[in-house]
Amino acid sequence: MRAISVISLSLCLACAVAPAALAQTQERYLDIPGLGRIPIPLPPGVRVFGPSHEAPAADEPSHDIGATAPRPTGLDSLFSRLAQAGSAEEAEAFVQAIGRIWARSGSPTADLLIARAAHAARSGDRRLALDLLDHIVTLEPRWPQALVARAEMRLALGDAEGAEHDLDAAIGLEPRRFDALGALGVLRERAGEPARALEAFRRALALHPRREDWRRAEERLEQEVTGRDI
Repeated sequence: MRAISVISLSLCLACAVAPAALAQTQERYLDIPGLGRIPIPLPPGVRVFGPSHEAPAADEPSHDIGATAPRPTGLDSLFSRLAQAGSAEEAEAFVQAIGRIWARSGSPTADLLIARAAHAARSGDRRLALDLLDHIVTLEPRWPQALVARAEMRLALGDAEGAEHDLDAAIGLEPRRFDALGALGVLRERAGEPARALEAFRRALALHPRREDWRRAEERLEQEVTGRDI
């Protein structure tokens, strides 16, 4: 389905969270209101507190799942190098590095839940994936990655309006989300809004100039918008 491919960085990047650790997992559970007991693959040594309300040991740091991680300073350098990339291949390396940073919430619980949502999506259970993503957005309302991932799932379920709302919210939190801007361009063009689509593609290209599909869309929409103005 073409709608699923609109967003280039979302659930697949969430799986970049500690892939080696997730490969050696033990089955645990997290009780989520409205969803029930959800199995969570936990890396060894990581604990998620469920209905037992077990307290961490005195020497274990506690994690505030409502905290928002500050913007990593390394992103500034990566975005600068992305804008100056000499080829699509070089640009893709910076895109992947940026995506790995975006995929970190700062909350072990949210990171594990989004990995579980990605697994549900790959298994074809989009409704469970969306329910999990709804819960993650509630836990971490200022984490753009969760909003972009939920936008992808809403698109897959045919909710273009909800997807656009999530993409707008993600961009409001992180104006450099070129993936969300590119997806907005696609959605707005399909909705018959060429001027707004053109604006979104231009903003995306200012951040990621090597995306040729966005460049072609920009050229096509410029002709359409200019023709309408005349």
